[in-house]
Formats: sequence, C-alpha cells, structure tokens
Amino acid sequence: MEGSFPGFLFFELKTKKRTALILMLLFLLLNIPNLKAQEVFPEYDELTVEINIAKMGVIEIPITIKEQEAFLPVRQLFDYLKVKNEIRNGKISGFIIHPDSTYQINPETAEIYFRNKVYPVSASDFIESPTGLYLNSDYFGEIFGLNTSFSFRSLSVKLETDLELPAIKEMRLQKMRENLDQVTGVIKPDTSIARNYPFLKAGTLDWGVVTTQQENLENDNRFTLGLGTMFLGGETNLLLNYSTRVPFDSRNQFYQWRYINNTNKIFKQVSVGRIFTRATSSLFAPVAGVQVSNTPMQNRRSFGSYILSDYTEPRWTVELYVNNVLINFTEADASGFYTFEVPLMYGSTAVSLRFYGPWGEERIEERVINIPYNFVPKEELEYTLSAGVVEDEDNRRFSRLDLNYGLSNGITIGGGAEYLSEVQSGEIMPFISSSMRLAPNLLFSGEYMYGVKGEGILSYQAPRNLQIDLNYAKYHEDQTAINYNYLEERKISFSAPIRTKRFSLFSRFSINQIIMPATEFTTAQLLLSGAVMGISTNFTTYGIYNDRTKDPTVYSTLSQTYRLPYQILLSPQLQYDFSRQQVNNAILEAERPVFQGGFVNMAYESNFISDAHIFEIGLRYTFNFAQTSLNSRIGNKNTSYVQSARGSFMLDDNTGHVIASHRTAISKAALTILPFLDYNRNGIKDPMEPGVPGMKLKNPGMLSYNEDRTILRISELQPYIDILLEIDPTSLDNIAWKIPNPKIRVTTIPNQFTEIQVPVEIMGEVAGMVYLKQGSNIEGQGRIIINIFDEKGNRAARILSEGDGYFTYLGLKPGDYTAKIDTEQLEKLGYKASPEEKAFEIQVDEYGDIVDSLEFILEKSDTQ
Repeated sequence: MEGSFPGFLFFELKTKKRTALILMLLFLLLNIPNLKAQEVFPEYDELTVEINIAKMGVIEIPITIKEQEAFLPVRQLFDYLKVKNEIRNGKISGFIIHPDSTYQINPETAEIYFRNKVYPVSASDFIESPTGLYLNSDYFGEIFGLNTSFSFRSLSVKLETDLELPAIKEMRLQKMRENLDQVTGVIKPDTSIARNYPFLKAGTLDWGVVTTQQENLENDNRFTLGLGTMFLGGETNLLLNYSTRVPFDSRNQFYQWRYINNTNKIFKQVSVGRIFTRATSSLFAPVAGVQVSNTPMQNRRSFGSYILSDYTEPRWTVELYVNNVLINFTEADASGFYTFEVPLMYGSTAVSLRFYGPWGEERIEERVINIPYNFVPKEELEYTLSAGVVEDEDNRRFSRLDLNYGLSNGITIGGGAEYLSEVQSGEIMPFISSSMRLAPNLLFSGEYMYGVKGEGILSYQAPRNLQIDLNYAKYHEDQTAINYNYLEERKISFSAPIRTKRFSLFSRFSINQIIMPATEFTTAQLLLSGAVMGISTNFTTYGIYNDRTKDPTVYSTLSQTYRLPYQILLSPQLQYDFSRQQVNNAILEAERPVFQGGFVNMAYESNFISDAHIFEIGLRYTFNFAQTSLNSRIGNKNTSYVQSARGSFMLDDNTGHVIASHRTAISKAALTILPFLDYNRNGIKDPMEPGVPGMKLKNPGMLSYNEDRTILRISELQPYIDILLEIDPTSLDNIAWKIPNPKIRVTTIPNQFTEIQVPVEIMGEVAGMVYLKQGSNIEGQGRIIINIFDEKGNRAARILSEGDGYFTYLGLKPGDYTAKIDTEQLEKLGYKASPEEKAFEIQVDEYGDIVDSLEFILEKSDTQ
C-alpha cells in the first residue's frame, strides 16, 4: 500500500487538473459572446442628417447607415410629407395622395404591397430600432416614386419626386394665396398697431427763405412757413407765404383740416379749409369750404394706366401723387419735358404734381389733373360733396356733387350737379357721365353738362405700348361758366416707345384743333425724348396754324445732356425757327458736383430775337438740415442775384427728439420703433425694462438710430397707408432674445411719429441626458422624446435626444416647468423612466437662463 501511494496521488492530482481545465474552458465558452459584444461595433449607425426635398426645403431627419447605405424612417418621412400612415400589428399601412393608392409595409414577411402589386424585398433592407422602422432608401424611389440619393461624404439626403404630395400641394396653395394677397393688397401681419386720433399733437415745421436782388428793380424777399399738426383727430396744415413786394393776401395762403377714417362707411374723408374740386367751371382763385366723401383714402386695385406728360422748368424734379399718395417721381429733361405712366385705380383717381427746382425752388401750388376715367367697383356707390366760397373779388359761392355707381367692374355711370353763383347761362349745371372699358386695352369716358358742354375721350393702348387718344368736346355757344369762347375742340394723339440698339426714345405726335366763332387754331407737336447713344436727348417740333395767317409757324428745339470726364454734365440747347429761317436762342450749361452734397454750375444764354446775353454761375449745397443755393445771372439787359435756403423740423414727442431735414416734412408720416426686453411679458415697455440695441428691419426706408442704437426712426413716409414692418430676428445680439411678432402692420399718420413698442422676450435653455440601463451597463440613448410642460400643464416643447443621449432646447419663457419622457413612446419600447418627471425653473435673466442638469435613466419595465 505504501509503495502505491505516490502513483495514486499523482493520478488524483492529474484528475483534478483535468477537471479544473474543463471547467475553465466551459466558463470561457459561456462568456465569449459577452466579450465579443463589448468589442464588436453595432451593425448600423443612427444619426440625424439634413434631407433636401424638392419644392419644400431642408429638414432634419434621423437615418441609419449600414455598409454606406442609407435607411430612412418610414413613419417620420411620411408624416412630414403628410402621407397617411398608421401602424397595426407591426405593419405600416395607408395611402399616397388618393385613397385608391393604398400601401402596406410588412417587415416580418419582407414584403411591400402598393397599388395591388406585391414587391418582395430582403429582410436586410429593413432595420427595426427602438425608435421605429427604417427602410432602404432605394425602395422609396423604386416603389413609391420618392427618388432619394444619399451622399456619404456630406451625410445628406436629396429627395425628388414628380408626385404632388399633400405637403407639396399645401405649400403651393399657400404660396398662391400669398401671391394673391400681394396683388390685392392684403397684408397678414403678426400684430397690428391700432391707429390713434389725438386731440392735439405738434408735429412738423417747414421753412424757406428766398432773397432776390435785381438791377433797376426792387429787391424781393420771400419767406414760407409751414406748420403741420394733429387737431381734433384730424390732420391740420397751415402754409404761410410772405413777400416784401406783394401785399399779404389770404389767397396766397393754404390752410386745411382733414379727417380720414377708412373704416367709416359714410364719411371716409372730411376736409375743411382749402378744398380741391373737380370743377368744370373756370375758377381762377382757390375755394375755401367743406368737402365730404365716402371714397377710401387708400388706393385700390389698379386696372390700367394712363400716360401723363407735360413741361416744367429744365431738370426740375416732379413728384406724382395719386389720391394723395406718392406714386413716382422723375426729373424733367434738358427742355423741361417729363412723362409718367399713371395707374388707374378703382374709385376716384385724383392726380397732383409737385415741382422742386435744383436751386431750392419749390412750387407750393399743386397741379391737380382730373383723370377722365373714373371706375368704381361693381355694386358700389361713391359720392363727393364740395361746398365753399371762391376767394375772388366777388366771393362767388360754389358747390358740386359727384355720384358714381359701378354697374360692373368695367362700366361705371355717374352724375351730379355743379353750382356757381353769378353764372349768367345758368347757376345750376346738372351733368351725367360714364366710363367704360370696352376691351382690355380700350377705354371710353364721356360727360355731358347741361348748358355748358359735352365731351368724350377714347383711348387705346396696343400691346407694344402704342397709345392712341381721341378727344372731342363741343361747347354750348351761350355758356358763360367756362371763361373762353370755344365752340369745338378736337385732339388726336399718338405715343409710343422707340427702341433700337443705339437709342431708346419716348415719341408723341399730337394735333389739336380749336374752333372759335371767328377763327380756327391748329397746333401740332412732334416730340422725341430719351437716350441716343447714351446721351439724354429731347427734340421737339411745334407747328401753329391760324386761318387768318398765310403761313404756319414751325420751330424746333433740341436739348441734350452729355456726361463728360470729371463728373461734368454739359447741357446744350438750341431753338431754330423754320418760318423765319433763323436761330431763336442758344443755351450752354455745365454742372459738376463739388465737396460732398454740393454742385456748381455755369451757363451762357444768347437770345437772338431780343439780343439778350446772359452769363450765369451758381452753387448749391445740401446739408443734413437744409438745402442752400447761391445764384448769379449777369446780362447785358438785366442782372440778378438769388440766395435761398429751405428745410424742415419734425418733433418726436415720444422720446423728446427733434429731427432736422433738408426735405419737406408737412403731411409726411414717421415711426418711432422702441425694442425692449420684456421682463414681465406684458407687451408694454416699463421703466425698468432696457432697450435692445442693434435691431434691424428688412424694409427700413429712411432709417436712423439714436446714439445707443436702441431707438429706430423711419421718416418721410406717405400718410394713410398700411405698411408692413418686417424685423430681422437674426439682427439681435443674443440668441436667447426672441421677437414674438416680427411682422407688424401700422397705419401711417401725418405730422407725427407713431410709437411702435417691440417687446423682445428672453428665452431660457434646458439641456440634459437620457441613459439606457441594461444590467450593469449604462450608456446614452438617442431618439427618445422628452416633453416639457409649463405650470398650467400645457406642452411647451418636444425634444428628441441625439445619438449619444444628449438633448437641448432653447426657447422657454421664464417660469416653472416639468420635463417628462414621452409616456406613449415608453409604452411602445417597454421601458420605464427614472425619475418619471423632473421639475425645473427658468429664471429671468438679461442674457437668458440655462438649466442643464436634467438626467433620465431608462430601463426595462417590470411589467414586461
């Protein structure tokens, strides 16, 4: 026994080693999968990329990438495209565009059913993650017509389709509505500023001084002073003119109170003081009285155009106003010719012109032009009643009633009566009128006033802007309302643009014939105005014929402006009389800018008929607060010196600031924009709430800032119009600042700064992590929905965690909130969250509060 002990012991040790080795091998085999799982990468990557959808734009969407192929989330993509989809028993089903185009996606059988056809796919073309079902992007194009292309380099997806998907159709219809709104003038702002009607509010002041010294004549000093205010809720303007050579006369002054309310159905416009009448009778003095009308102040839809052309002084600026709204402005050419294309509006189209000279001259009188075509929208009745006293020597009484009714959008009938005292042929003059659109480009207007005259106008505009106008008027031989003895007046006019590679001209040829009891006058005019080889050119030929004379009078005027080096403008002008075969006069003028805002000019004029020779030199300079000029005209028969200055002041009583300008301010509107940090979110600027610097507008106009750039002012706006201010939200210095209403509609009010308070809300940021716990392993989990609820239980935000579990959201107002993982998603995934909810507070802070300590841990629910 003793001899065998070592062998037994060896056998026993060997057996134990073998057993331990077997146990060790079994342990390793059982744990190899866990070791491999910790070392092998996942089969796919899940991340968020941009997807560019044609006709819709760019959005962010989660995708999965496996072996450089993209897999798109079926339900999320269909939800964005507004394609009906629902999930039942693991299958996604619905229809595309039409209920007959049904589909069903079944990942279990690896089949897709669409339009009564089955498409077999591979099981590897599906990826099911905790957040949903993903399908290989190629099948969206092959089966559904949603062609996608994935760029692995830029990690982006592009989707194109010929289908008008519900989302694309909705965007197209919305764009059409927006375009229609722009055409019809409908504005859809985020908020509107209510118009105020102050009892008394000081506003604007215009001033001007012109002094003239002439050889052998009395010196002349002229002063103008204009005051613009708001009184009794209406616009009040007073313009005083004084000259040392002319006695003070009320007829040379202007005064008017005007109340505008476009929401009133009966009285939309009321004017007291100087009124603008559409009188047929000859009035050679202004009318002081009252005028009421239900015509809206704002322009309505335009249905055509009317060419307006005339003459003023050479190179004067002409402003065109339609219904007291500035439509356009232009500069007269070297001969003084100007032209406008006036839009014809539904309703009364009152056109007025204002003239401004280069040397500070300003014609305070307005040239009111009555457009013969007066169209009113269908089934609408408009009236204008005027009554007052003509400020002439006899103080004659005047009144007029205009009525117009729209039978259709193309036919308007009207009538009324005009009264003027001391008219021998009849003080009361009834009339009827009509305007018709016979064809899209053919307009007719006619009016007959009993005992005075009848007239008709026919206008045709050809496709290439060729316009033909025929005018005919027949006067009653015994009428005395119109202060001339015409019997008939006939006029025909042709106007058309002429364009070639070397010149672009506006051309007009007209013949006007006037029949009087004892004689006839015929005048003709051929006008060419435009650019010839880049040179501004005007060539006008006049012909005058009287049946009492043997030969007609014919003469032509040629004016040009050359742009020479060193910014010199050279303007020669020559007039030649063909009847006398001689040159009547010649002018040569040169002008050049000097300094910044200054111009110097020299000119020479020779009049061969009167043997007058004049040399002229002048300087004009525009300051921020005034426009000034000095001018000297030295001639062999007369010498004169002129000095002028004019400007304006406008009071911003909202901030106590006075703005000086070199332009007129009376009847102009202005805005004061005050952006501020709205701490208490009441929308009103309180004393403790600071201003916000640097805010910008997308449509600024004449914009200026105060010193710290917290107050914006927009001046020189037209009154009584609705404008839409669009604030640039990216112009704010802090990303935590948000403008809740970036589109603001405001009605401009004359002679005042309308205050617009722009509250800027301070947004807070919340951030945190979502973890997934599996056994002892904890890692970040993406595509988890976190809902943020305010203190009233309303959902304030919906956040999706990123691939590593991190989530963030900027845009919470100060207050108490609760964060919770989406319960519906937790039920689908079979998870529970710890904690179930997390309360936090966003505090009031100038730069925005940040709460970044939220954490949620997900793990399998006990009920699973």
